[in-house]
Amino acid sequence: MNFPNTSIIISVYKDTEALGFILESLENQTRLPDEIIISEDGSSTEMSNFITTQKDRFPNLIHLTQADEGWRKNIAMNNAIKTASREYLIFIDGDCVPYSTFIQAHVENAQHGIVLCGKRFELGPKFTAKIKRNELKISDIEKKFFWYLPSMIADDARHPEDGLIFKSHSFISRQIHKRYVRHILGCNFSCYKDDFLKINGFDETYRLPAEGEDVDPSWRFRGMGIELKSCRNNANILHLYHPKRFSAVEGDVNKAIMEKHISENAFFCKNGIHKE
Repeated sequence: MNFPNTSIIISVYKDTEALGFILESLENQTRLPDEIIISEDGSSTEMSNFITTQKDRFPNLIHLTQADEGWRKNIAMNNAIKTASREYLIFIDGDCVPYSTFIQAHVENAQHGIVLCGKRFELGPKFTAKIKRNELKISDIEKKFFWYLPSMIADDARHPEDGLIFKSHSFISRQIHKRYVRHILGCNFSCYKDDFLKINGFDETYRLPAEGEDVDPSWRFRGMGIELKSCRNNANILHLYHPKRFSAVEGDVNKAIMEKHISENAFFCKNGIHKE
């Protein structure tokens, strides 16, 4: 079977430590990415210096930056979409480390006219600290998930059911994927580049986190006839613990923007990759 060539787009902001774990995982994927794009919402010296040290390991790595003027992730992501030279785009956040079969699972389930939506298993603070001290690897958790599960739950892990992994197109996967997908999680989804261009990418009107990077493109995809389909428990990622970085107030601001655009049926956003 012929699988699409992939550009994996990683959204980052200063956290070089977490990015190091992601790159280690990408180096050991069962199917390697054809292109790695580090999409930085800023232009930090520490990130630039770190990526310079990784160029020999990853000759297919591209680092994109922009002025650090507050949360402008959607602008950074649109720049990454424009830069991507491969036909299939996989999106993750810079605090989420993939399982070794992550890319394979996305391309095995890839379809034109479909956005694949994954989930994330959120580690607690103690297990995240163990990973950062190199006392434990993400691959250890992947291989011995049930062994570590009780301790991870005791460490206040969230959504442990999303750490389970099943083969693509297996009976269990087919049952899981029958469930309706409400919206994308910005930290784990994929689609053909051509399909994302049909909605003009991310809406750059959103200048605060929440809604604009996941819920908003979801309804616009559906409005253009592009459906959302689950790849839950196939394409797995582990989210490294950190304190919450945004408030409900920011979400309310974004919901007001989105409701206005929904009332206008603005599936092809005016302030996206191409500007009207």
